[in-house]
Amino acid sequence: MPIATVRRALPWLHGFGRPIAAVLAVALLLAAATAAAPLAVMWLVDALGQVAAAQAAAPGAVAPAVLRTILLALALVAATELAQVVLSRLFEAHSWRVRLDIDFALRERITARLHQLPLSWHQRHTVGGTVSRVNTSINGFVAAVMELAFKALPAVCYLGLALVALLQLDWRLALAVCVFAPLPAVIGMRAAPEQTRRDRALLQHWTRIFGRWTEVLGGIRTVKGFAMEQAEERRFLKAVDRGNGLVALGAHRDAGTHARQALAAAAARLCVAGIGAWLVLRGHGTVGTLVAALQFVGGLFGPIQGLTNVYATVRRASVSMDAIAEMLDAPDPLADAPDARDLVVTRGAVAFDGVSFDYGDGRPVLRDVTLSIEPGQTVALVGPSGCGKTTLVSLLERLHAPTAGSIRVDGVDLRACTQRSLRSQVGTVMQDVHLFHDTILANITYGTPGATRAQAEVAARAANAHEFIERLPQGYDTVVGERGAGLSGGQKQRIAIARALLKDPPILVLDEATSALDNESEALVQAALKRLTQGRTTLVVAHRLSTVVDADRIVVLRGGQVDAVGTHAELLAQGGYYARLFAQHARGGLVEPLGTLAPAGRPADAGIGSRPSARPGMRRRALRR
Repeated sequence: MPIATVRRALPWLHGFGRPIAAVLAVALLLAAATAAAPLAVMWLVDALGQVAAAQAAAPGAVAPAVLRTILLALALVAATELAQVVLSRLFEAHSWRVRLDIDFALRERITARLHQLPLSWHQRHTVGGTVSRVNTSINGFVAAVMELAFKALPAVCYLGLALVALLQLDWRLALAVCVFAPLPAVIGMRAAPEQTRRDRALLQHWTRIFGRWTEVLGGIRTVKGFAMEQAEERRFLKAVDRGNGLVALGAHRDAGTHARQALAAAAARLCVAGIGAWLVLRGHGTVGTLVAALQFVGGLFGPIQGLTNVYATVRRASVSMDAIAEMLDAPDPLADAPDARDLVVTRGAVAFDGVSFDYGDGRPVLRDVTLSIEPGQTVALVGPSGCGKTTLVSLLERLHAPTAGSIRVDGVDLRACTQRSLRSQVGTVMQDVHLFHDTILANITYGTPGATRAQAEVAARAANAHEFIERLPQGYDTVVGERGAGLSGGQKQRIAIARALLKDPPILVLDEATSALDNESEALVQAALKRLTQGRTTLVVAHRLSTVVDADRIVVLRGGQVDAVGTHAELLAQGGYYARLFAQHARGGLVEPLGTLAPAGRPADAGIGSRPSARPGMRRRALRR
């Protein structure tokens, strides 16, 4: 494992020095008690052997001194066993407490970082993939810390004590153990690189699988709409089967590694048993010495194999640490400056000064956009799809950073203020409203901590949402499905408007908030939006003409640049793109949607999927089917 990676991980354990040291002290005491147990057994066996020999030579009563020796040996055996039980209990309880605390601290750090990372980072990674990577990486790292701190060091301590005891018993027994002891470690170290490569491949594989699975579940309406349930099921299960195949192959290889390590341990026990028996027969050792030596061998190879597993675990942990570091060290071009101050919006004036932006691919989305919005003004942004309307308002929220130029609110450059203070004073109502799997009340008060139920109801009434909420089974306590499943588009929009009204922001962004609504829903939403925009600086990204004509100013964007600015009447008088678009819609009897001009000779509402029916009979047959 690279030293740099280890150094990078050390701050993640900040504050856990004392808890780890306390558990480690218990583990070392446990290792000492475990090492003392064979010696107590040896003392007891030798004492009993002496009694047996004495009885064979001259049967009679056992001497009091010999009885005391046997009782002391029994007491020592009992003490070592009791100590192991008590210390094991303490070790398990406290080591799990430390494990859970480290897990929580690391999740807290990663969760905070994921919330700080820019929108562009999240757009490059799937939700399911990120969740899978976070869980797998944290579990791998915490397991490595536990193995290293609570198994490796106590195992080294036990090995040292056991080898010292074996040397005291007989140097030949200690030599036999030392010959075989390195074998399990060598076997494990040879297998570790393959295990690391396998774990890295599995992490990437499961990240892709669960990223796709989350997408499928999130888009289940689309999946069902195209009758792709079985296809997605087959895709998922096939990918899981491939992953399980990798796991099974790894388990087979690991089983072979463990078998070879077990053979090395068995060979050591056999060798020690043979040498010990020879020593007893030659009169150079006792039966107690042989029993103790065999116990030490059985106890030694467990820690040795444990150390080998620690090596493999640490190698695998490098994969987890790399994944964690990738998230924690991900660049954040939107990070607050060290001297950033909280923004206080008193008027709500917004200014874009020479703003340009691209998504890092060299293709400009916005080019030299200069625009001033007076406090309380409503400015509508119109233009064809892809002209940069949504990008422009996302720059105002600092969801992205301009590649050139600056944006100011009340004269303050957004780069000089904190993101939190800015976004707390900008309200948004989007076309694709996101509601959480929670109550209506919780969704309305989201973003306004401490808001009361009465305040939420006032906001809902102003958003024309109170009546339909009251008709729900539990009213404001009704739990909506994920992303507002079970509510209509208009209902979700009105809840979003109530949420923005309750937040009471001085600056408001409406991004195509009514583009997907029917006429009845739009009327209710438009009435609510009219209340919402009163007295607020408002930017409206519009596709419907009805949301544009009443704006104080209309900004036409084309090709990422400002094409024209003016009121509805002024833009019609100029006779440019906006006037042609309005005229085309007026000829078609339409007032929406407002978007790309239709080609000459083609109806304004003709688009993909719209074509003249040259064969009426075909249409009738299709309807009958």
